[in-house]
Amino acid sequence: MTAAALEQKVLKLPPASRVRLAEKILESVDDYASPEVASSWQREIARRVKEIEAGTVEGVPADEVFAEARRRLHEARRVSSARRKRAH
Repeated sequence: MTAAALEQKVLKLPPASRVRLAEKILESVDDYASPEVASSWQREIARRVKEIEAGTVEGVPADEVFAEARRRLHEARRVSSARRKRAH
């Protein structure tokens, strides 16, 4: 099967299935980031850990972060869908 044929099939899946598949694909790519990007992220992570350990910032629980991310994603999809409907 070609990548184009696979893409067509995948795009017919329900949104939740496409998201799960996209996450699995990204997780499967070990060297997704360039060395420069990976190095920058390592420095950023170290900086943030120091801030938390020093008490200059407070962490946000993961469940709160994910809930807010889902809320924003849902809103973005809703707005995008409304724009597509107006364009047709």
